[in-house]
Amino acid sequence: MKSTVQTQRWYGYFFIGLSVVALGMTGLLALPLIDRALLLTTALTLLVYGLTYQPRIARSWWRILLGVSLVVGVVDVVLTLTVAPELVTALFSFALPFAFLSVLLGFLKRRVQA
Repeated sequence: MKSTVQTQRWYGYFFIGLSVVALGMTGLLALPLIDRALLLTTALTLLVYGLTYQPRIARSWWRILLGVSLVVGVVDVVLTLTVAPELVTALFSFALPFAFLSVLLGFLKRRVQA
């Protein structure tokens, strides 16, 4: 029988796999630019969520995730301001993934090892 830690690790792998699928869909599907950016943000959020199931993460990986999240956030806001006709609706569509991503990155920081 699998232990709880092993089961949780496999949950993490499942969400990391979903992030890879979402990233693949971002590149393969013909979507408007704003939808592609939202799918990329969702893929990043799923990746970080999958990593929260791992027992620990290296500090360098956490910093890379934080940097990529900040870059994706800036790109999404700039894209929304330049492309989206309804700014408020477009910004709200990014608000939930960004809020979830922020909470996950904060939670993941507790598992960072030096």
